[in-house]
Amino acid sequence: MNRIVRWSMSLVCLAGLFACAEDHSDSAEGVEYRSLREWMKLHRPKLVENYQSDGAYYVDVLSLGDPDSAPIRDTIYWVSFEFTGRTIAGEVCLTRDSLYALQQGTFTPYTHYVPFFRYCGEVNQSIVEGSYLAMRNPLTLGEEYAREHGYPTTVEMRLGTEVMLYMPSTVVGSLVGTGGYEGQYSLDANRPLMARMKVTGMVKNPLEAEGEKVDAFARDNGGLLPPVGVGASDRMTQRGAGRDGDGLGDTGYAWQSVADTIPQLYVYRTYFPSTRTDSLFRYADPYFTDEAKTQEIDRRINEALLERFGAGTLMGNAVELEGRAKIWYICRFLDGFVVDTNIDEVKKIVYGEVVKKGSVYSYTPENDRGDNIQAWYYAIPNLRFGQWAALLTTSTNAYGTTGVAGKTNTSSSSSGANYSSMLNMYNYYNSYYGNSYYGGYYNGYYGNYMGGYYGNYYPTTTDQTTTTTTTVTTEIQAFTPLLFQIYIEPEAD
Repeated sequence: MNRIVRWSMSLVCLAGLFACAEDHSDSAEGVEYRSLREWMKLHRPKLVENYQSDGAYYVDVLSLGDPDSAPIRDTIYWVSFEFTGRTIAGEVCLTRDSLYALQQGTFTPYTHYVPFFRYCGEVNQSIVEGSYLAMRNPLTLGEEYAREHGYPTTVEMRLGTEVMLYMPSTVVGSLVGTGGYEGQYSLDANRPLMARMKVTGMVKNPLEAEGEKVDAFARDNGGLLPPVGVGASDRMTQRGAGRDGDGLGDTGYAWQSVADTIPQLYVYRTYFPSTRTDSLFRYADPYFTDEAKTQEIDRRINEALLERFGAGTLMGNAVELEGRAKIWYICRFLDGFVVDTNIDEVKKIVYGEVVKKGSVYSYTPENDRGDNIQAWYYAIPNLRFGQWAALLTTSTNAYGTTGVAGKTNTSSSSSGANYSSMLNMYNYYNSYYGNSYYGGYYNGYYGNYMGGYYGNYYPTTTDQTTTTTTTVTTEIQAFTPLLFQIYIEPEAD
C-alpha cells in the first residue's frame, strides 16, 4: 500500500513538472522524451547531463573496461554482453543472469544463462536499438559527472565496459523475455527501459573462434588426430591430454575427422560413457563453475547410461546411408550444459523431472538428411549398430548463424466426467503459441510446442481438473559448437 501511495505522489509531481517543461513537441514521442527527462531529474539528477542525442537516452558508466581493448565501433564485431532489463519502476522484465532469474522465480534448468552473442556492425540486426547505439557511438558525459568519476568526457564501449542505460521506448521496441530469460514483469508498450549491460567478449571472426574451441576440446579430451601430411613431431605436439590409452583406438588419438573434406567435424568412434574421473569430459569453461559438481553430474549420467545401454560393441554392421539407426543421444554445449536428450534417466539428473517420456530417434541418413543437423548425415553412416560414439562439430554442420530460439510455452488442459466438458474440449480447442522477441532472428529447430487452451465456456459439475504444462526450448545462439553422446541400438534380427 505504501508503495502505491509513493508512486501516486511521484506521478502527481511528474504531472506538475510536465506542465512546466518546455514544449518540445506534442507528439507521443515528444511527450515520452519529456517524461523520461523529468523522471531522470527526480531520480537520477546527476545523469541528466549524460544525455545522448542520438536515441534520446541517458547513460551511467559503471566501468570503462579494458583500456588495451579496441572500441567496438572500430570495426565489425560479434559481441558477447550480459544484459538485464527493468521497467522504470525497477521490475525485471528480461535477464541473462541465473541469479536474477532465481530471485524472480523465473529460473528454469532448461535455460542456458549466458551473455547474449550478437552481431554488432554498421547495421543493427538483432540488438535492442539503444544498446546498439551505445556500443557503436561515442558516449558523451557531462563535465561534472566525468570529473567526479575520473572519466574522460567521451567514452567508447569496449571489452569490460559496463553501463546502465535509461532508454525511451523508441529505441527499445517490443522487448519480451522468454525461454527462461523473462522476469516477473513485462515491459508495456511505449514504456522506457532501464538496462544494465556489460561487454564480456568481442570476436571479429566467429567461425574461426568456435573452430579454435572445438579443436581445443578435442585435444583436451583424448587428443585430435592431425590431418594427413603433418610430421610425426607435430602430430605429437597436437596429441593433447591422453587417457592412458583408454578407448583411444589404433591411432592413439580419440578424435578424428569424419572426412578430410569436412572441416572440424570430429568423431570419437571408440567412446563409451566411462565413470572413471580421468575419462570424464573436461570443459575449459564449465557451466557449473564448481568442477567437482560438474564431474559428479557427468559421473551420474554415465552410470545411468551404462546401466541402461551397457558399454556397447564395435562388432556390428555399419549403418551406411540406407540403414535405419535407432539413436539415443545427449546434446551438449562445450561447457557441459545439456541442451537436449531423449533419455529419461538423463533428464531426471539434469532437469530434475521428466515432462515428456523420451523415445528412440529413428534416423535413415539418405531419407532424413533434412530432419536433423548435417553433422549427423556425415557421421552416422560410418558408425555401427550397437556402438557408442561422440560427435563434435562447429555450427557449420549444426545450427549455423541462426541458432535456435529459446521459447517458453504454456498450455492448459481441462478434463471432467460430464458431457459438457467433452464438448468444451473438442469444440474450443485452440493452439497457443508463445511470443518471442528473439524469434525474428533465430530459426526454431525443435518445432512448436502446441498445447490446449480450453476456455471454460460451458458449466461443469464435478470431477473437473485443469492441468497447466510449461515447456522451455533451450536457446542455441549463433556460431555455437555442439557435443553429442550417441548410442545406436543393435541391428534388428
